[in-house]
Amino acid sequence: MRYNELKTSDRDYIRTVYRISDTREEAQDIIANKFNVTTRTVRNWASNLELVSAEKNVDSRVMIYDIETSRTTAKVWWTGKQFVGHKSLQSEPAIISISWKWLGEDKIHALTWDENHCDKKMLQEFLVEYNSADMIIGQNNDRFDNRWVNARAMKHNLDVDTHIKSFDIMKQTKRLFRLPSYSMDYITKYLNVENKLTHEGLHMWDMIEEGNKAQQKEYLQKMVDYNVGDIVSTEAMYIRLRKYMGHKVHFGVLNGEEKWTCPIDGSRNVALLKVTATAAGTIQYIMKCNDDGTTYKINNRAYNQYLDSL
Repeated sequence: MRYNELKTSDRDYIRTVYRISDTREEAQDIIANKFNVTTRTVRNWASNLELVSAEKNVDSRVMIYDIETSRTTAKVWWTGKQFVGHKSLQSEPAIISISWKWLGEDKIHALTWDENHCDKKMLQEFLVEYNSADMIIGQNNDRFDNRWVNARAMKHNLDVDTHIKSFDIMKQTKRLFRLPSYSMDYITKYLNVENKLTHEGLHMWDMIEEGNKAQQKEYLQKMVDYNVGDIVSTEAMYIRLRKYMGHKVHFGVLNGEEKWTCPIDGSRNVALLKVTATAAGTIQYIMKCNDDGTTYKINNRAYNQYLDSL
């Protein structure tokens, strides 16, 4: 039975079984027995149904995260374009909020600075999770979020993994696609996925940084809601785009699979797409994952191992 032959009630049943089962293997066996199909077929259905929680990175920890930061104040002589040196600064910017989720899980976590606008306690808690990640995903995170987290960790003398594998969606989209805009708002609309939320602009920062207690509480929650919305959009973009973008970590190998398996999740449901060669004459094999369309390269040795597995 093919995916497009499944009734709506069948798809709902499959989702429910994955949600209530203790392991993906248990869910696959139950579904395979009900529909009299192989577990490989069930895995293909799961991929089409975007059951990421059951099929993607089950044994790996992939974090999607986003931060919002405060502004700094400076003393200047006049308006207009001018150079503002560090001696003119009157305050130190900090991280206001951090939101994150693990790829494939439903729960989104959020932390904020304390009532004194200090981000140390928030960072201490967040870094426990951040440092345990096999890979982090964000929008412009290589240039912004990652460096902010590193800088604030350094400020508070906290340990941070500066060698963490990072996947920057904005960097990858700029590398691969010519688009009128690379903003999250534009790309989510272009892809027709979960759209980025809007906010009240600088007024939200004014209330958080300078408002009374009631205003700070109200607008801090608005910022968290906005921050959480970015996480939803970032995950949707990643799932939609990852088959084009290559990989930073081979999660198949990380989870004990062989090099020829799909690097996104270790799936063995792959096939040879084409054979190519480098300028130096080294043969490379372009493989395609039948679960989600991911393409990747393997060398001759890995390809021979793939043939041996058939």
